[in-house]
Amino acid sequence: MTTQNTSQSYNDWHQEVHGSESLDVLQLAPWHRATLELLPEIKNKKVLEVGCGAGDFSIYLSKQMAEVTGVDFSSRAIEIASAKAKTHKASAQFKVADAQKLPFENNHFDVVVSCECLEHVPTPSEMLQELHRVLKPGGILVLTTENYSNAMILLWLKNWITKTPFNSGAGVQPIEHFFVYWKIRQLLKNVGFSILKQTGTHHVFMILPRLHPHTFVKEEFKNSLLSQIFRPIARHMAFKATKPLR
Repeated sequence: MTTQNTSQSYNDWHQEVHGSESLDVLQLAPWHRATLELLPEIKNKKVLEVGCGAGDFSIYLSKQMAEVTGVDFSSRAIEIASAKAKTHKASAQFKVADAQKLPFENNHFDVVVSCECLEHVPTPSEMLQELHRVLKPGGILVLTTENYSNAMILLWLKNWITKTPFNSGAGVQPIEHFFVYWKIRQLLKNVGFSILKQTGTHHVFMILPRLHPHTFVKEEFKNSLLSQIFRPIARHMAFKATKPLR
C-alpha cells in the first residue's frame, strides 16, 4: 500500500469512527486513563502526542496548563481535532505528520505520549527512534499499544485461516501489527529508552464465535498482586520510559 493510499484509508477510517461525534464531548479511552497514571507533572511543559486521532486526549492535557502539540498521519483526524480544540477553547495545536518522520528538532519535548498508534505504522522501530530523537534527555515517554499474548490470538488465527482482515473490535485498519509485550519492551530498549514502569489493562480471557471481543474481559485488577500476575495477558500495555541523560 502506497503512502497516499494509506493516508486516504486512515482518513476514511477516522471519518467513519469519529466523523459523527459531537465536538462538545471529550472521550477518554481506558488507555488514556492508564497514561494519566504514568504521566509526570506536565504543567508548563512541552508535550507531544503522536497519533492523536480526533484530539480528545491532547485537548484534555492542554487543560492541565501544558503546551501540547498533537500529530496524526490522517488529515481528516487533524481537521476533527482542530475543530474540537476550537469548540473547547483549548490551546492544543494540531498538525498532520508522519510518526516515522516527525517535523520537530532533536531534544524538543519534555514529555512524549503515544496511545495505540505504534501497531498501526509501517515500521514501529522507526517511530520509536523518532520519539526518542524529539524527547529531551531526562524526558518521559508514556506509550500504550496492543498486546496479543491473550485470547485475542484466537481472533488472529481465525483471520489467518480464513484470509480475512483482522478486526480488533474498532473496525479494520490499513496496518495492524501483531505485538506481544516483551517485543515492545525490547524495541524500546533497542532505541535507547530506559523503562521505568509497565502496566496493563483490558485482560482478555476468552473469545467465542459471534461474540464481541470485549465480552470476557476484566478491565483492571485493584489488587496489586493480581495485577502483576495477570499483566502478561493484558491487551493494552502502558510503558513509562525515559531518555537517559548523557
